[in-house]
Amino acid sequence: YWLGGISSWGIDLVKRGYFVATLASPNTITYGDTTKPYDLSKFDVFIVPEPNTLFSASEKAAIFAYVADGGGLVAVGDHWNSDRNNDGWDSPEIWNDLDPTQLLGVHWQVQNETNNNITQDTGNFDATPGDSIVDGPVGYADSLSFHNGDTFVLNPAANPRVRGVFWMQGSAHGNVNVMAARSEYGNGRVFFLGDSSPIDYGSAQPGNSSIYDGWGEAAGRDSLLAMNATFWVTRRPMPTLSVPEPAAVA
Repeated sequence: YWLGGISSWGIDLVKRGYFVATLASPNTITYGDTTKPYDLSKFDVFIVPEPNTLFSASEKAAIFAYVADGGGLVAVGDHWNSDRNNDGWDSPEIWNDLDPTQLLGVHWQVQNETNNNITQDTGNFDATPGDSIVDGPVGYADSLSFHNGDTFVLNPAANPRVRGVFWMQGSAHGNVNVMAARSEYGNGRVFFLGDSSPIDYGSAQPGNSSIYDGWGEAAGRDSLLAMNATFWVTRRPMPTLSVPEPAAVA
């Protein structure tokens, strides 16, 4: 248990039997270096919520190798011009910098591109039967709420395994106006979410108003979507928890 804007996501995973760790500074993203305590080879899924610092060349290589070998990646961004640390880069630009040739099949909308900062509730989702991201082990995630989020343009020519999951309300199920998407690369899976509000628990320092309790928001099924997507990218069934029998009472 810990505090922070995305603490509910981690806590809900722990309650279901998963081990969750935070990759904090000064640790860097590595893959294949088992001397590192948080090397990606030791984890089934790597969750990156709204990155605000560019990935180094070695970190980019580690992420792609990890996913190609079967690792799961959950890539969460936010709207364009959401540069939290004032280094000139926001999360959509950082995700595009990670994958400039769109090997994962997704381009994040940035400056001078359409729908790069939207607020809306949508129930416009892919209802393909058997899709465990929408209809998964945690519940039926039939809606999604954005509070200033970004959309994607899908590039199936670069990656034919990319698919939209949620679109803007009223949009056709094509390659634009996508709010959540899924993809596969090598043996691994990736889930993309264009806004950090759906995963936010609403906790922050006093005076910080740029937060939302998306995890518990009634307008969307945001927590169900995030949890289902996490289980989908892991390729591993939910842990079976053993419950001790109550002691006999004389």
